[in-house]
Amino acid sequence: MEVSQKAREVWQRVQGEAVPYSLQQLPQMIAEEKQDAATYLYLSHRFGGKEGAMLRRMFEEEQTHVTCLRGIYRMVSGERCSLHTAPAEVDEPSIALRKCYGREMRCLAAYEALSGDKEYGPVFAQLAAEEREHCKNILHLIGKMDLK
Repeated sequence: MEVSQKAREVWQRVQGEAVPYSLQQLPQMIAEEKQDAATYLYLSHRFGGKEGAMLRRMFEEEQTHVTCLRGIYRMVSGERCSLHTAPAEVDEPSIALRKCYGREMRCLAAYEALSGDKEYGPVFAQLAAEEREHCKNILHLIGKMDLK
């Protein structure tokens, strides 16, 4: 057992707490946010105009979600969370957006559940609000595609 792991376990025993529930969820949430970010960046070049600008903003917000989640992971675990970069969805835009919608809804549910966390609840609440906006934007884009 490495020293940081041992120290973390001792500290948790002293505090009388188990590993925070959010720690187990964070790597998957980070991976999903990274996947969405990569897809939004790819799609921003496919759409152009106002829709492209909206996708670019969503990409930047997803990147912020990734760094915030990495920060929380580091604060909670004392270690870096290392994940490989996910490739962009190169599916037909409507299919890629549908996949993003599913990931956004999963992250939204997780953020809402974690918004009551003593230390990081306000951050999770803010992330949830941004995910709600992303869901709305995705539905807007899919609806506009149906008009073409």
